[in-house]
Amino acid sequence: MIGVGATIYFDPAGTAPRTAVATVVTDDVGWFAKTFWPRTSGTYEVLVESGGEIYGRNEATFTRRPTRQAARSTVVSATRNGYTAKMRVIAQDVVTKVEPQTVYLEAGILTPGYASSDGGPYLSNRRTEGGYDARGYLGGHDGTWLTDYSFTASYRMSALQPAGLYDIYYDGKLSVYTDPWDTSGNGSRDNAWIPIPYEPIATIRVRRASSTTITASSTSFTGPRSIELTGSVRKVQLIRDREAANLLAPNTAVNLYFDPAGPRGPFYRKTVRTGSRGIYRTTVSTSTSGQWIAKCPGTGLQAPSQRAVTITVR
Repeated sequence: MIGVGATIYFDPAGTAPRTAVATVVTDDVGWFAKTFWPRTSGTYEVLVESGGEIYGRNEATFTRRPTRQAARSTVVSATRNGYTAKMRVIAQDVVTKVEPQTVYLEAGILTPGYASSDGGPYLSNRRTEGGYDARGYLGGHDGTWLTDYSFTASYRMSALQPAGLYDIYYDGKLSVYTDPWDTSGNGSRDNAWIPIPYEPIATIRVRRASSTTITASSTSFTGPRSIELTGSVRKVQLIRDREAANLLAPNTAVNLYFDPAGPRGPFYRKTVRTGSRGIYRTTVSTSTSGQWIAKCPGTGLQAPSQRAVTITVR
C-alpha cells in the first residue's frame, strides 16, 4: 500500500483519553517511520481507515521505566549493494547493589526488513575490572526478538558482576526488503541480508552503589552558630569472587556544600575524610537557613552518593 495515509493514536495508561498524535503517509515501498518520546506508559495504535471503514490496524504497548542513570540510544547501520539496514540499540548505565536487580538491553529495526533470529545485541565485559576474558561474561544472546522488528534482553546483575565499561555488540545480520510487495508474483518477499560490523555499538558504565549520611548537632537555632556535622559512607564492595557486602568505608573523601535558602544554589565549603570506622565529623559555622550537603564523589567503579540536612536560622 503505497502513498496511504494512516493515523497514529496514543492511549496512555490510566484514565487519560486516547488521542491522535500524528498522521503519516507510506513511501514508495509502503513504509513509514515516526519517532516519539513517550513520557508515560501506554499503547500506540496505527489505523488506516476511509469513509468509516477500517482497512488495517496494529498496536504496540510501551512501559516507561524511570531511572536515575544515563540512558544511551545509538543507531548502527550497514550498507551492501545499495541497500542500507539500520537498528537502534538502547541501554542504560547501571549501579549494582548486593541484591540482584533487572537490567534491560533493547533494540528496534529502523528500515524495511527484519532481524535474523540467531541472536541479538549483547554485553561484553572486555573493559571491566579484573582479568575477565573478553567472552567470559556475555549477556543478551538469550534475549528475544518479540517481533520481527523489536528485541529485548534482561539480566539479573548484582555487585558480583565486574564493574567498569561494558561494550554492546551485535554479531548478526539484518534483512532489507528489495521487493517488499512481491511484484515478482512468486509468493515470497525478496530481501538482502546485510551483516552488521562486529565492533562496539555503544558503551555503558556499571558501578557499585555507595551511600552517604549527614546529621547536624542542631537544626534550628537563633543567630550564627557553630554546629557539628557527622555522617558515614558505605560502599558496596566485592570482598572475594563470590561475595559482596555493603560496608562502611574508611579514609574516604566527603565534600561538604552549603545551599542557602533562595536561588543562589550550593557552594563548596570543605572536604573531610572518614575515619577508620567509615565515619566523619567536622565543625562548621552557619548563619543562614539552608541545607548542608555531603557528597561522596565516586570513581569509575563506584557510584557517587549524597545526602542533605536542613538548617533553620531564626
